[in-house]
Amino acid sequence: MTSPRPAAPGNALLGLLLGILVLAEAGLAALGALVWSACHRHSITAAEAASFTVLGVSAAAGAVITLLALIAVVRGRHGHRLARAAAGLHFARLLGLVVATVLIAGQLGIAAVAGLTETFALALAGVEVLGALYATTVVARRTRPT
Repeated sequence: MTSPRPAAPGNALLGLLLGILVLAEAGLAALGALVWSACHRHSITAAEAASFTVLGVSAAAGAVITLLALIAVVRGRHGHRLARAAAGLHFARLLGLVVATVLIAGQLGIAAVAGLTETFALALAGVEVLGALYATTVVARRTRPT
């Protein structure tokens, strides 16, 4: 029986960075949950909460998907299919963010996405999705069997 091969030197750092990304996404999900709670207590309107709710839901999904990418890094070359699936799910998340923004603007009015804080929340969600998509693409490349 042979012992398992040690992970590539850069994979430990990549795993650490993915772990930090999972924690950051969990924090954004918590922020979205706080805004959702404030909306249900009638402290803020639905139009004010919509963008932050989209940010929170997207970040919660992103935390789970990025955790899959972290598992792929740990599995090494055996995690390539999982890494490719995670990259595809992050791409679907990006498309979902665009669709959600259009739906919010259509249902609640353009003011629900055009205010300063609303635009910031959607821009933050977009940057976070693009960063996670890039990270999982790197994981897919690093875990590709030779």
